[in-house]
Amino acid sequence: MEQEEQRAEGLPEEMAKQTEAETAEETPAEGRRRRREKKKELPFLVWLALLVVFVLVLRNFVLGTVYVKGSSMEPNFYHGDLVFMEKLSVLLGTPQRGDVVICRLDNQDGPEENIIKRVIGLPGDEIDIVWNGDSEDVEYALYRNGELVEEPFLGEPMMTAGDQDYPYTVEDGTFFVMGDNRNASSDSRRTSIGAIEKEDLVGRVIFRLYPFDSFGPVQRP
Repeated sequence: MEQEEQRAEGLPEEMAKQTEAETAEETPAEGRRRRREKKKELPFLVWLALLVVFVLVLRNFVLGTVYVKGSSMEPNFYHGDLVFMEKLSVLLGTPQRGDVVICRLDNQDGPEENIIKRVIGLPGDEIDIVWNGDSEDVEYALYRNGELVEEPFLGEPMMTAGDQDYPYTVEDGTFFVMGDNRNASSDSRRTSIGAIEKEDLVGRVIFRLYPFDSFGPVQRP
């Protein structure tokens, strides 16, 4: 009887020893590694979330890439060129005359599109496009605030003035833009487009990524 009581009393002790043995199966090194992994798990997720947010902010508000479409900026940009733009200067500041910018254009005949143009007039500027008076050899000159604008970067003389009424005063909060290929560009000279509002300026082109033989920064003339 006493033996049975002793066995009965000893049962919890044996179970406790078994539990201790199971716990003791994890070595001190393994325990430390497990604790380190748990500590690392949360910071990794935090860093991953921060990285995603950073990339989204960078892509939407700071930098971007655009493929040039069409011939409106020849001979300085060609169809298929890949350019790099920054957005902060147009978002927080004001583009300068001569800057190449990406503009958001509401297309009346289709979806919204982005176009690449050069800033010609700032708010308050008076733009005038003057015919040379020669009906056979038609050519127009660009005047800004009464002064002739020299544009040696153009591939050929301007032979169309669009349907705007000149002189044209650029309204506050808008920018008069034109393509470098003046004879094959739809831009602010057309009343259907007009001056571009600041909120429709997407970014300023600062670098050409492709083609590789033209790789490098885009300079303001």
